[in-house]
Amino acid sequence: MDQYVALLKQFIGLCKANPDLLHDERLGFYRDYLKELGATIPPKKEKSPEEPKPEPKPAAESSPTHEEPMEAEPEEEPIPCPELDNSGVIEPDAGEALPMGEVGKEVSEDDLEKANDERDKATAAFSDGDFEKALEHYTNSIQLNPGSAILHAKRANVLLKLKRPIAAIADCDKAISINPDSAQGYKFRGRANRLLGKWLEAHADLTTACKLDYDDTANEWLKEIVPNSNFTADSLFEVSTFFDAS
Repeated sequence: MDQYVALLKQFIGLCKANPDLLHDERLGFYRDYLKELGATIPPKKEKSPEEPKPEPKPAAESSPTHEEPMEAEPEEEPIPCPELDNSGVIEPDAGEALPMGEVGKEVSEDDLEKANDERDKATAAFSDGDFEKALEHYTNSIQLNPGSAILHAKRANVLLKLKRPIAAIADCDKAISINPDSAQGYKFRGRANRLLGKWLEAHADLTTACKLDYDDTANEWLKEIVPNSNFTADSLFEVSTFFDAS
């Protein structure tokens, strides 16, 4: 979120410095939005006609002189342009909805005991690499105890192993809605966004996860995406300056 706020501040600063940017045809959607809010768009300034440039005076004739040949300056090597590294990005899954449990369910002691038993089975299956079985047991546990943020976060981790980042994000969103301080919810949502190539979202989520509860894995994932998130932020800034230049 902080990245988006920073980029928005930069763009608004450009508009303040040069209000004519708002009249660019590509920003029609933005003008319409401002008008809906009751804003007044200042009229575009008319460009003043350019004054004719004075014609250069003919150079005075002079006797030819012997000039030393100038040494050619060495050509500068082009600076390599950074590129977005999309290795590891995968195609989004269908986002098939998984059972989230009954909203407002009153969890009995019997439900809680059964949910913990299903969670233990899920943990064992996950350790054995049987992610489909782990998914089944976590789903059973969630249906018994739907108000547990950690269960939704852990199922999200299983979904990541199954290459289902969209479904994982849904579980993380649920975990965060239950507990806004769910570090694992942010951690696994950040990883899911990374797999989808959503670098700024991934950076924001993983940064939040590390702030809430520092985790070595989350920190490694964060360091991995910093070049791409910086590249994306810089690219967005270049887009805003492009409007200024055009």
